[in-house]
Amino acid sequence: MKGPKTHVLLIGVGGYPYLKGGTEAKQQSPELAGLGQLTSPVASVKAMYEKVMEYNVQDVWSKPLGSIEMLLTPPPGLPPVFPGMNVENASLANIEDAYFSWKKRCDAHEENVALFYYCGHGFQKKYHFLLADDFGKQPANPWRGAFNFDDTRDAFYSCKAATPIFLVDACRQVTIEMLEKDLTVAPIDLPSLSNPEESKNHLTLKATASGQVAYGKKNMPTYFTQAVISGLDGLVARQDENEHWLVDTSSLGLNIHRLLELINSKQSFKQRCQINSGIPTDIVRRKTAPIAWLEVSCDPATALPLAGLTCTEDDEGASAPLTRKPMPDAWKLNIKAATYKLAATFEAGGDFTGGFIKTSLIPPFRKINVKCQ
Repeated sequence: MKGPKTHVLLIGVGGYPYLKGGTEAKQQSPELAGLGQLTSPVASVKAMYEKVMEYNVQDVWSKPLGSIEMLLTPPPGLPPVFPGMNVENASLANIEDAYFSWKKRCDAHEENVALFYYCGHGFQKKYHFLLADDFGKQPANPWRGAFNFDDTRDAFYSCKAATPIFLVDACRQVTIEMLEKDLTVAPIDLPSLSNPEESKNHLTLKATASGQVAYGKKNMPTYFTQAVISGLDGLVARQDENEHWLVDTSSLGLNIHRLLELINSKQSFKQRCQINSGIPTDIVRRKTAPIAWLEVSCDPATALPLAGLTCTEDDEGASAPLTRKPMPDAWKLNIKAATYKLAATFEAGGDFTGGFIKTSLIPPFRKINVKCQ
């Protein structure tokens, strides 16, 4: 089928053979000696891959999925991540080959969406450097196993695809050794002075600010990746005039810190993302309502530990009401965007009488207090 498509390139580097804990570990400089293996990139790339394929089945990509290519290097000892699939490792040579193949596919139509995702180790000097799995193979110059992301991204803007999306889930720290040396790390692709500065609908999201660290739990997708996926799933969606739910480049970028806070409230302070975006353009388009987050409490707060709570969708064909027994904490729900009736009830003879409220839930989040007498 001809026409614009979404082309995806996923790169996950969790295994670094030449770094601490690797299968061919070599003695690195003191500042790199502690740099080792990662488990989050494997879980993160797997989550991204599954989400891309899920959207393909659901037919919600604004431009149908045209291709998906994946490079993944797991840390030693991990069982196969994609049994039966032939997934190449994320060496610098393989990353270069995959990048140029992806760029060529993206260049086939000016309305294509080009989605690039990287998760692994990163450093920042003047430019953001991303590490391939052969980083450290030559300890005298370990940077031969890295590439300059910023220049590579700028070079991509020569591509016809009007909507390039770059998601970079990597740290951006700098070492003293990096500052002391005239460090040059080559990009995969060379920017041209004749290139446009940016594609008009571009989006670049970096998981953290310059000099800072990105976070995640062991064997789990990173907080940034979870936030991106929750946004694409609809937590930043809006309805258009045809009642379709749309996620666009601008809404994903502008709400990334709110999404991080919903995933883990501490990350809204620890992890500050860098956002660079152009004209908003749709990424995902749904006919059905997405999931939003609802938090229900009582006013006054002293009523909450005694209140039985009920949440009923205001639709004749809706499913059975959701209920919760009295508990001291607010009731947190992940439910589809819709109009709901919320009620608090109390056992007869108590200190409070019941309350009721009708409210509309739209993404990403709403907090409601049911007033009780």
